[in-house]
Amino acid sequence: MENKIKVSVRNLVEFIMRQGNIDNRYVGSVKAIEGIKGHQKVQKSYGENYQAEVSIKHSFKYDNLDMQIEGRIDGILKENQTIIIDEIKTTTKDLLLINEDTNPLHWAQAKCYGYIYSIQNNLEEIDIQITYYNIDSKTTRILRKKYTLKDLEAFFFSLIDEYKYWAQRERDWIERRNNSINMLKFPFGNYRPGQRELAVRVYKSITDSKKCFAGAPTGTGKTISTLFPAIKAMGEGETSKIFYLTAKTITREVAQNTISLMRKQDLNIKAVTITAKEKICKMDEVNCNPDYCPYAKGYYDRINDSLKEILEKYNNYGRESIEKISEEYKLCPFELTLDLTLFSDVIICDYNYVFDPKVYLKRFFDVKNTDYTFLIDEAHNLVDRAREMYSSTITQEKFNEIKKSLNKKEKKLIKLIKEVDKYFKDKEKTMKMLEETYLVESQAPVDLCDILNDILKSMDEYLSRSNEDNEKIMDFYFDIHSFLSIYNIYDTSYTTIFTQGFSGMSIKMYCVNPSTVIQEKMRKSKSTIIFSATLIPIDYFKDMYGASKEDFIVNLRSPFNIENRLLLIGDNVATTYTKRNETSDEIVNYIANCVKSKKGNYMVFFPSYKYMDLVFEKMKDCYPEINSSIQESNMSENAKEEFLSMFEEEKKETHVGFCVLGGHFSEGIDLTNDKLIGVIIVGVGMPQIGIDRDIIKEHLNDDGKGFDYAYVYPGMIKILQAAGRCIRTDQDKGVILLLDNRYSQIRYQRLFPYEWHSNIRVRKTEDVKYQCEKFWSDKN
Repeated sequence: MENKIKVSVRNLVEFIMRQGNIDNRYVGSVKAIEGIKGHQKVQKSYGENYQAEVSIKHSFKYDNLDMQIEGRIDGILKENQTIIIDEIKTTTKDLLLINEDTNPLHWAQAKCYGYIYSIQNNLEEIDIQITYYNIDSKTTRILRKKYTLKDLEAFFFSLIDEYKYWAQRERDWIERRNNSINMLKFPFGNYRPGQRELAVRVYKSITDSKKCFAGAPTGTGKTISTLFPAIKAMGEGETSKIFYLTAKTITREVAQNTISLMRKQDLNIKAVTITAKEKICKMDEVNCNPDYCPYAKGYYDRINDSLKEILEKYNNYGRESIEKISEEYKLCPFELTLDLTLFSDVIICDYNYVFDPKVYLKRFFDVKNTDYTFLIDEAHNLVDRAREMYSSTITQEKFNEIKKSLNKKEKKLIKLIKEVDKYFKDKEKTMKMLEETYLVESQAPVDLCDILNDILKSMDEYLSRSNEDNEKIMDFYFDIHSFLSIYNIYDTSYTTIFTQGFSGMSIKMYCVNPSTVIQEKMRKSKSTIIFSATLIPIDYFKDMYGASKEDFIVNLRSPFNIENRLLLIGDNVATTYTKRNETSDEIVNYIANCVKSKKGNYMVFFPSYKYMDLVFEKMKDCYPEINSSIQESNMSENAKEEFLSMFEEEKKETHVGFCVLGGHFSEGIDLTNDKLIGVIIVGVGMPQIGIDRDIIKEHLNDDGKGFDYAYVYPGMIKILQAAGRCIRTDQDKGVILLLDNRYSQIRYQRLFPYEWHSNIRVRKTEDVKYQCEKFWSDKN
């Protein structure tokens, strides 16, 4: 196992030399794509004597530490006998205001490159230059200094000397961690059926640098079956960091608890859970500047000394721990969390910290590393989440609001916003002529984006001279920035949708097929484990996530006794939109006959709030004696907890919760020990027919499966997830009732998991009563 301490030049410099405050107020910025273009323009201007993007790596021993420093030099220029290390920085600042003292980190980075290049090429002296390129004026300012090898060596090792503590700490921690991992046993006496097979496949996928696709039904113990082998692989040096990625808070808590369980065997492992900034911020508003927030003031002055104590005292960095630690040391809890990810072995977080182009963790994924492991839980959610991450929308209404809020003196900016308004109105005329409320185009809105680029530059000027802290203006600025960042990666996976609404037009660059961007992000790992209770059909996910012939496929069967579950299918009732009023009385009677068969807690799931409200009101009118509650849209966390508390204890009377498919209560909740004895699902979960879904259907229809990809598979996944709330342990017993005539179609039946093929069709409500009463009498 390799014990080498690896760090990039940039991370070394930024970590050791950071100081000052967290301050997210506007200071001017260079957009990523403009920065890249600026770099390339400078590099091309030098001709054949200039070598661009030179990777370097330097391994050495320092006080018994094996270290490897690596990075990439922007350019190496040869002028006669002189070698010049060129570090390029793009800026919007006036170049005349930039001098040698403007940013010490720029010089520090270049000097490190200069030392490594000199030592590897036997140079006694070398020139270092910082090239500042102004993206607005397209001009450059070059600052150059000559250094001896001795000077550069002294500077380099002054940084290394400060970093030595952290490197030593990392080496000692890895040794201590790995020793404890070697002693770690599977925390349960016996493996459940299929659990060992899954754990072995996960371990093998990591050691062989492969993907693993695992369909792991409820009861498999997928969290321990993925984390345990991943940690064992870490102990053998096969992976340096584990990212446990989820879509929901409750699943992150399960992962955290699973690690706590393994710690009971004296496992030494550091795990951090990333909580969204808006949720963990201690202030009334998320306003990250030192004038407002005491946790932001002097953060970088205090953080490194604080980390030395924190890392010695704590190994668990869940939300509660982070809140406690941040208060103890008066540090911003969100930034503290991000800093702790550098020292954590396991990072538990939402998908977006790996996949979202706006918020991914650059400290890990902007540097080359091939030994991370991604454990993607609830992986059925990632396709639609990635579509959201890589799509962007702007609205006519927002532009009009901003125009009204601007001072009339801002003529340039107002003129540009009027050009955008004209663009919207021209599209509106086209729609009226075609008698359509929307337009779909396969090209990016190039003309619009040209204007938006000009607006961003004008806003940079406006914000740099404005003293106002205008949240609306800043939101608008970042909305345009986000829209343009998607424009810069627009390709054949995208479609542009123009939609006319009550408050004006909206333009959406829609990522129809996110498979390419998902696979690109997965390549940032050594191994990706893709698992869910509902990876059905597996070929769909293999296609979207890029399976190779060598990747592992695991399809496990439910470990629970099939005799403890009754599956009824009422396939004579129509639930399509046009039939809902007509069949609602029949639905009510189906529900009543099911829940009256045994006292207990039940959930009924519907494809929409409107449909749920319709049946809920009829249920109260027809069966007022049945106690019921209903999920509301936009429920607060407290309201969700209160709703679930009605299921937490065995009731003397029947209680029925009305819920929405795909919502909070249809995934992730764990009502064990007969706290939920029945689940009734109305409909096939099909997403609402609309422009977005129809575009998916057309775009992915090469093999005739467009409708399945757009509607059937997403709907069936929701059905399986909701049904999975019923039986959570091998002791639970319960009834699942599916109501929709489409369940008789082969299209749906071929998506049934193995254990669902044992089902009973019911054609009238009395059949439900009979079958349920028979099932429960057999269980008593």
